[in-house]
Amino acid sequence: MAIVTPETFPTEILGRFRGAIIDARPAYPEVLHLKVKDAEGGEWWFATQEAKWSPSDPGFFIGKTVTDASLDDRSGQLTIRFSDGTEFTVNPDHEGASDDLEAWELFTPERTILTYGPRGRWLLGRFDNRC
Repeated sequence: MAIVTPETFPTEILGRFRGAIIDARPAYPEVLHLKVKDAEGGEWWFATQEAKWSPSDPGFFIGKTVTDASLDDRSGQLTIRFSDGTEFTVNPDHEGASDDLEAWELFTPERTILTYGPRGRWLLGRFDNRC
């Protein structure tokens, strides 16, 4: 298990986001939740928020393994790649997006939450009362 400190870069968190998808489901309103189990048995939770994503069918994710996650600094597009060569993209919803809603959230096994958006803002912190 890695230690997350105030000096941890968001890209380091994305760099550790690997593992088998063990759950994928839609949530309200137009949100997607993914649960990933890493090689050490840690559970990661990923949730879209104020974003558009593709593919949108939760069934697409079952049985897939996350091998890479990267963010395009200019567009804000998050790309999650899988071991079978497919990928999942999440784009912030710049049209009509609220000033206070993030595009996506990533909860780590160490009880850290990484959020992205709005306007390209990163937030890395602890969560103790969520999930």
